[in-house]
Amino acid sequence: MKKTLTTGLSLAVLCSAFAMAQGAGAESPAGLYLGGNYGGFKARGGDFDDERDLIEGVVGWQLNPYLAIEGNYIDFGKYGNRLASAEVDGYGAAVVGQFPISDSFSVYAKGGQFWWDGDVEVLGVSRNQDDDSLFYGLGAAFRVTDNVGLTAEYKRFDIEYDSAKYPVAPSSDDTDLDTLTVGVRVSF
Repeated sequence: MKKTLTTGLSLAVLCSAFAMAQGAGAESPAGLYLGGNYGGFKARGGDFDDERDLIEGVVGWQLNPYLAIEGNYIDFGKYGNRLASAEVDGYGAAVVGQFPISDSFSVYAKGGQFWWDGDVEVLGVSRNQDDDSLFYGLGAAFRVTDNVGLTAEYKRFDIEYDSAKYPVAPSSDDTDLDTLTVGVRVSF
């Protein structure tokens, strides 16, 4: 777990530091931004292998052209199969390191913490679980106007269920959720 957070935060910091050293790109608007993302995810691990859609809301603060802090809400919906299924949503906080390529295009890395709540059912036994886990991601942003941009990003979330709560444990209580989203971001 700690290795995942270290990797994500390291990518964000390195991307930001490299961009500052190079002096690349144009100034990004500093301040508040709001966004919405839509995409899909692949649940990998034990009884929870599945592919579904997700929606995400994002609020962030652009500190400078190279660094931002961000919060998000994600609804993964229900995934799994007839033997084991889960319905997960939650909130996250991340550090985002950006590398401006041009006046309107940049790439970024992010890493942070995700606080989730899930209704997990195994062989008809349903339990509510909540926990926190690490996540990291990579993405690209394209500014259409000074205040509106489009994003595309990949993120990985590590969700671990407490299998001791069920009479028959799932074959794996560790599930990775790999997400791929596109979205719109509005800066203020």
